[in-house]
Amino acid sequence: MTDELLEDVAALATYINRKAPRKIDFKVNLAIIQGNGAGQPLGILSSPALVSVAKETSQAADTIVAANIMKMYSRMYAPSRQNAVWLINQDIEPQLFSMQFAVKNVAGTENVGGVPVYLPANGLSMSPYATLFGRPVIPTQAMETLGDKGDILFADLSQYMSATKAGGIRQDVSIHLWFDYDVTAFRFVMRIAGQPWWATTVAARDGSTTYSPFVTLDERA
Repeated sequence: MTDELLEDVAALATYINRKAPRKIDFKVNLAIIQGNGAGQPLGILSSPALVSVAKETSQAADTIVAANIMKMYSRMYAPSRQNAVWLINQDIEPQLFSMQFAVKNVAGTENVGGVPVYLPANGLSMSPYATLFGRPVIPTQAMETLGDKGDILFADLSQYMSATKAGGIRQDVSIHLWFDYDVTAFRFVMRIAGQPWWATTVAARDGSTTYSPFVTLDERA
């Protein structure tokens, strides 16, 4: 940043100091979800502990249906359900608003109504977050776009371990790096490591189904 600009706009340094931690926070969230573990945290979507639920037969591309949500919930490791949250890309919200479980007549021959699967925030859920199956729904840009694997994740984040250097974000300012050019340098450093506690999924005691505290949905292309 040029010294002239810093002199002319007194609040600019304050703006930088406010915005930089937000950008770092985004990068940390992205690494926790999608990191490959090479010089960065191992993300949930890259973990061998991840369960990925198959799409429905003949399911249209770029959709999410109630059966997807039901099957994802059923693959969540049961003790983790009370802590789990739904992480979504904001692109999928229109899919959730219209999602219902069909109610049939006594004969079971036709639909006569529907039960909402998704409850918007501050509505029937009486919660600051929307809910799916009673668990909070949190939009984040760390998730993939609608239709791609990883556009929705049901996760118990208490089963993800991370460590940061004491002191959090380190901030440094120097006039010396580009002293001859009349430029001030800002530097922000944060050290973090992380990976899921689980090394793999767990199999049911009696059966072939696997469970995990991290469940996503296969690509729907």
